[in-house]
Amino acid sequence: MDTLLSVKLAMMSRSIQLSFFLSALSIIATTWINIAIAQRYLHADGKTRALFGIIEMTYGFQYGVAIAGIAALLLSLIGKSGSQKLRIAAVVISILSVILVFLRMWRLFVL
Repeated sequence: MDTLLSVKLAMMSRSIQLSFFLSALSIIATTWINIAIAQRYLHADGKTRALFGIIEMTYGFQYGVAIAGIAALLLSLIGKSGSQKLRIAAVVISILSVILVFLRMWRLFVL
């Protein structure tokens, strides 16, 4: 089983591997930032919750994480992989990583 995995990894081009890495990094960072926002919301009182959009703006650096997702998307589009399925998977995951940055996931953590 390990040899099959190593053969598949060897077939992937460096750009596809980097695309998967950047996408995973972007998703993890986005999730971590949204958990921090959700915790801050849960510890806020009523007035602060009413105006939480102002506090949420202090987490504006989260949109910088989209740069990693966009770079992953570009790498997956220009990458030459042995398998078309791997390339499509890299494109889908990188698009997902960019979309997640702009969604307010922290609201799901507060439900």
